[in-house]
Amino acid sequence: MADLKALLGDKYKEGMTIDELMALDIEEPKVDTSKYVSKELYDKAASDTANYKKQLRASMTEAEQKALADAEELKELKEKLTQLETEKTIVENSKGLVAIGYDEKTANEVATAFLNGDFAAVINAQAKFVDAQKKAVIADAVKETPRPPVGNDGGEIMTKAKLRTLSPGERYEFAKKNPEEYKKIYGGS
Repeated sequence: MADLKALLGDKYKEGMTIDELMALDIEEPKVDTSKYVSKELYDKAASDTANYKKQLRASMTEAEQKALADAEELKELKEKLTQLETEKTIVENSKGLVAIGYDEKTANEVATAFLNGDFAAVINAQAKFVDAQKKAVIADAVKETPRPPVGNDGGEIMTKAKLRTLSPGERYEFAKKNPEEYKKIYGGS
């Protein structure tokens, strides 16, 4: 509210409503127009500039006009070349990033950021990529990890020799809880 206080001066009261503010007779701030050019003067200057260009072109010899046109065309070609080189660099860098596992969209964003010198964006994207790679490696490891046999309860694998060391009651419980494993041990009989 400091701006409102400065604008209203002594007329300002804490907690004023919009209706109270609208009822006040406030002078509009005066704008210093000495720094601005009127539209008429600007339009006249633009028109004069265009006329001088026309007069210059008319007074130029044919060779001078051709040289000017060639210079303008050369400037355009240089700009196009710069743009194409930039695009080529982005595409090449993107291909390298895709080759190491980036998706195409992220690869283009990273290549563009790298070319523009936005290293914060490059590092941020790299961190996301590394996290995704870690998750993928863990997911693959979990898929490839063999599952323990059913009924093993995380202990050692039951063998025929170990089964014979159990008491008849323990063997019966094992066979009851693990019928598939029991069949494997005794060859399906």
